[in-house]
Amino acid sequence: MIKKTNNKKNILVVDDDRMVRKLLSDALSLHRFSVYAVEGGKSALDLLKKMDFDIVITDYSMPDIDGIELAKTIRSQYPRSLIIGISADCDERDFMDAGADAFLHKPFYLHDLLSMIQEKI
Repeated sequence: MIKKTNNKKNILVVDDDRMVRKLLSDALSLHRFSVYAVEGGKSALDLLKKMDFDIVITDYSMPDIDGIELAKTIRSQYPRSLIIGISADCDERDFMDAGADAFLHKPFYLHDLLSMIQEKI
């Protein structure tokens, strides 16, 4: 397991849309987070086995493991990670019932995501 060597918070962005991953990665990096981005739930779980993440931001619709199943797995195996669900297709309650700490409906303002992260960490 790779441990953090600095005070930066590690964030994992999970979204099958390359542009969303890039936008969130770039924006969060500018706010001094260490950001890793993957395109699906399976890749996310593989990375979670190797690294500690303070925050996981996951989309709902993905080709391999959807965001609800991913949130359930993260909550049971990595309970200290903050989980933020993002989706245009899924109901907030579904994410919250799966163990997410927060939810944003797509499209959302980056400011809202940053405020949510600051509030939760």
